[in-house]
Amino acid sequence: MTDLGADPDALLIEPGQTIADALRRTLRQDIVGGRLAPGAPLRTQVLCEEYRCSLAPLREALSGLAAEGLVVAAQQRGFRVASIGRAEWSDLIERRVEIETRMLTLSIRHGDDAWESDVVRCEHEFRLISQRILKRRGRIDETWEARHRAFHLSLVSGCGSPWLMRFCHSLYDHSDRYRRLARIEPGAMGELDAGEHELAQATLARDRPLAQRLLREHIEAIGNAVLASERLWALAEFDVNTPPAFAARAAR
Repeated sequence: MTDLGADPDALLIEPGQTIADALRRTLRQDIVGGRLAPGAPLRTQVLCEEYRCSLAPLREALSGLAAEGLVVAAQQRGFRVASIGRAEWSDLIERRVEIETRMLTLSIRHGDDAWESDVVRCEHEFRLISQRILKRRGRIDETWEARHRAFHLSLVSGCGSPWLMRFCHSLYDHSDRYRRLARIEPGAMGELDAGEHELAQATLARDRPLAQRLLREHIEAIGNAVLASERLWALAEFDVNTPPAFAARAAR
């Protein structure tokens, strides 16, 4: 992994990546992680300075994120972070239930020993970090986020369909952004994740009806918790009613 410039916080480029690839990955992380607020303008000059990059790869990265729906391109007005809304959130939850339960069915039907081993490993790693955070009353950090995502993707990764996996990654990015902006407390997340071990066991036992039900209930519970977040929907109102310059300051 290499960096641009002497600054240790400069953009990191992984082997085989272009600068545009690295920018797209980093900006996606900043948007999904809530570090860039909904509706915030993405001023190219500011971003070039922050990520130590030139304009051409930055525009390529922003165009790619616009195709993913995380960024919006406005004619003659540049780019901004995509807005949030209750209707979109409800649609995301419905699509996640629809697609992920279908993928889980296919994984249970076709998953091999390597898939089972991956589910076991990812569930164990996620359970360890969750117990650690709850025991120490710590905050949900990037390690938790990475293991939570890895566990859920492992469940459906045996489906055998690259297209479904692409859809799943995209839906997960968008729904994850809402959940992280909502800032659900660790204790509340612990309650929402209480059935994760049972979900893994039902999946490994190839108990399709039970696994489908548990996955659907988990996704819907996350959906309801996010809908109940006053902080998140205050951000949505802020996005709609606040001038862009002020939104940019709030995002930082």
